[in-house]
Order: sequence, then structure tokens, then C-alpha cells
Amino acid sequence: MSKVVLVTGCSSGIGRDLAQRLAQSGYLVAATARKVETLDHLSAALKLPLDVTQVESVNHAVDSVLQRFGRIDVLVNNAGYALCGAVEEISDEQVQKLFDVNVYGVLRMIRAVVPGMRQQGSGRIINISSIGGKLVLPANGLYSATKFALEASSNALRLELAPFGIQVVLIEPGGIKTHFMDTLQAHSQKIFNNSVSPYQSLYKQYQQVAAGMTREEIGPEIVSQAIQRAVETSRPKARYLVAVSFPGRVVLRLGDSAWDFVVRQMFKMAPSAELQRS
Repeated sequence: MSKVVLVTGCSSGIGRDLAQRLAQSGYLVAATARKVETLDHLSAALKLPLDVTQVESVNHAVDSVLQRFGRIDVLVNNAGYALCGAVEEISDEQVQKLFDVNVYGVLRMIRAVVPGMRQQGSGRIINISSIGGKLVLPANGLYSATKFALEASSNALRLELAPFGIQVVLIEPGGIKTHFMDTLQAHSQKIFNNSVSPYQSLYKQYQQVAAGMTREEIGPEIVSQAIQRAVETSRPKARYLVAVSFPGRVVLRLGDSAWDFVVRQMFKMAPSAELQRS
């Protein structure tokens, strides 16, 4: 019997490419998005509206998949967004919204699917993290904080759920060419455009660095391929590092001082009051 895969955040980017890829490979894909009309023209066995910030929406989507197929074999937690700005300048409300999608939304999905997976004695949860869950850029700290939280909770879940036959996998992409940067700019524009901010020079440097990185990015298919490997192998790795440059991989081994040096070269900045305050 074909495996049933529930994917969140399928309106564009990695989620959409993954849903299409798995459907073409014979999986029964339940594709979801906040606006279900964005899933038009997507090949999927089931298309559902899903807002991961709403418990009722999460439960309705999971119940709909179970009613249609009787089981969920794989959950891919892909829904999320980025918000940039110095830690000092991002409001409590903005932080709460960011965590509500990127962290609490993932936990809501996991709580909704785990009882069924435990009952069937098998299942796989794949959480889409980021290299930002390991390496942090200035002006990107709170987005990275959500990914650090996802890394920690996934590490615990991997051990907690193993006795029930449920495997937990982290996917850690580097720079990927999707609509992610457009969404980031939209969410962060008010912060970046604050003309009296003491971080104005940092924001200009950040946007220049981000633009340079975007020109070198590859498409979402490389991440989708890694996720498919994590779905199909009988013994998945705990984490898959995807589209991360060789320098980034080296820095992961060397530690904080090496990363600080790399960032200062990227931003062409010496230690400054702005960075010390952030």
C-alpha cells in the first residue's frame, strides 16, 4: 500500500516541490496550505486548508487525512517564515507570531499525528529546520532562535518516540532559491526602513549579503530530493545537511570564534557597538 504523507506549507517553494515530487513517485500526498486555492494545479491525493497556528485547523486537517486514508505514515513539517531585525528592535508581538508558526505550529502538528502513529506502531516525522538553526547571522537571531528550538525539540522527540516505532528526522537546508526571501523582506520591511534605527548600517549590510547569497542559491528540488531520501530509507539519519557550502560545514566543526570571523568578512565589519548591542 502506498504511504500516506502529510505535508504542511505547500503553497510554494520546498513544500510544493516536495508534494509534487512524492505524488509523482506514487505516494498518497495530503498537501496543505493556509489558502487552499494556492494548491490548484498541484498533483496531490488530498488538498486541505491548514493554519498551523490554530488547533482546530490542525485537528481538522489531520482528522480529514485519517478519514480519507486511515493512517498517516509521514508528517513533513515545512510551514514557516522568516523575520529579520536586530534582537532589540523586534517587538514581543512579532516574536510571538514567529514562534507561533515556526515552533508551536510544528508541536501542534506532532501532537495531532503521534497518537495515530503510536497506535499503528510506525511513523516518521520530518522537521524542516535550517542551517540557521546552527549558525546565526546578525539581524537574523530570532528566526534562528525558532530553528534552534526546533533542533532541540526534535533531538528530544527522536529519543522519546523511538520506543513506539516513530522516527524523527531534521532537514537543515542552506540557501535555497524560493519565495522565502520575498516573504522575509515583506515581514521585515518596516524594521529595515526605520530611519532612526541605530542598526541602519547593519541592515544595509545584511540586505547586500542576502542579495549576494540569493544569486548563488539553487532551487528547492535539492531539498525535496533529500526529504524523499529520508522518507524512503529504512534507517534515516538524524539530520540531513543540504545545500550548505564547504566553508559553512567547516565552521560547524570549528565553533563560535571561527563563525564570528567568517561573518565579519561577509559583512566587512569590525566588532562594533551595533553588533555588541545585538
